Amino acid sequence: MQSTRTKRLIHLALSACGLAAACSASAVPYYYVDWTSANVAGGTATGVMTLPDASTVGVTFSATYANGAPGNLYGAQTGGGINYWSPSAPYISAQVDNAPPGTDIIQLSGGQNQIYTVTLSAAIKDPIMAIVSLGQPGVPTTYDFDSPFTIVSQGTGYWGGTNASLSQLPGDILRGTEGHGTIQFLGTFSSFSWTVPTPETWHGFTFGIRTTEALEPGNSVPEPASLALVGAALLGCVLASRRKPRP
Repeated sequence: MQSTRTKRLIHLALSACGLAAACSASAVPYYYVDWTSANVAGGTATGVMTLPDASTVGVTFSATYANGAPGNLYGAQTGGGINYWSPSAPYISAQVDNAPPGTDIIQLSGGQNQIYTVTLSAAIKDPIMAIVSLGQPGVPTTYDFDSPFTIVSQGTGYWGGTNASLSQLPGDILRGTEGHGTIQFLGTFSSFSWTVPTPETWHGFTFGIRTTEALEPGNSVPEPASLALVGAALLGCVLASRRKPRP
């Protein structure tokens, strides 16, 4: 009977072979916030992200003024409502396999000199933010972040927009003119924040993660035997790919 360790090594070897043939299928599932409560007038919301191993990451959101006084939200959906994440195309890419799965969303207006802060219960590497309807055609709205990010995907969403309606400006600023899409923060975060200098009726968002630092593949150093097996598998895959087919 194969030991658990042996099975794990075989899995690693098979995965190594798969890398040679499946580079185009690199998108992975992300796990989004289940927003469980929101205080629209008080500018707060709480939720949880649940990973496949049943571990969870708590999420809190707060809108505050510079003096610490509570701000407000335009609205929030924490249980039912319109699915503003449909169509899903703006949120899916070669990196992210899935759009937010339900109707949960936090909505802001901006333009009130408020600071919007997200706090995570665990340090998360490269979290993503899915966005609905940032700005309008002819009425650009910006998110001025305190952390670096990159645009992962965008397109025509619930309220329209195009694959160029989101743009990245110097100084960690995201500009939208009816922008629907996903951005990714670059680094490991337990908190980040932003401001919205230009108001509009509303724009919405949620967050997702791929894993936690505790579950991140590669945190443990493989033993030499593991490295040897994986290396041999990779070499075998490369050699096999170079073989000429028989006439």
